[in-house]
Amino acid sequence: MVKVIKSAVKCYKKKTKKTVGGKRKIYEYNQYLVPLKRSDKFECSEEVFIIPQRQIEELVGEDIAHAEEYLKNIGVEDSNFEVYERELAELEWKHNELSKSYKELVSKHTKTNKKLRLENERLKSLEEDKKKLMDKLGEISQAYKNLKTNYENELEKNKVLEEELNKDKDIWTSLKSRLGSKKDGEGV
Repeated sequence: MVKVIKSAVKCYKKKTKKTVGGKRKIYEYNQYLVPLKRSDKFECSEEVFIIPQRQIEELVGEDIAHAEEYLKNIGVEDSNFEVYERELAELEWKHNELSKSYKELVSKHTKTNKKLRLENERLKSLEEDKKKLMDKLGEISQAYKNLKTNYENELEKNKVLEEELNKDKDIWTSLKSRLGSKKDGEGV
């Protein structure tokens, strides 16, 4: 609640003496004082705002009673202000929480992107290795085909040679048997 305190500004002249350039001079200026009563119950070092009566009259019109009502309404707005301050504090807390979770998500996103980039590089490397291995496999397959045809050719040669050897054995065995039978016939 707003409390209006009425007091008059007191003004008096204050004099100071200063020595300037070896000469004594007296300076005068106005000093202002706003006296407060003990019944107003202010605490020491409490700050107050002073609004001249003419400005209050400009705000609310000629009647000062309206001023008190106006200032009381400002007090009601102040209570709404407290609600707004609580809402603001709550929103600031939510903002901080959202900022933290946003930072965590950005961090996770960055880590995931880094992993993804590394996996893509690894995938490219594996694809290059696969291509090299496929080329080697092609070379090995060609060498295998060549070896297979050479093997088959050698097998054919071996068969032909075995057949010739078998023919030669047959010739020798037949010659031996003929020679043996002639020798047997002579000795009889």
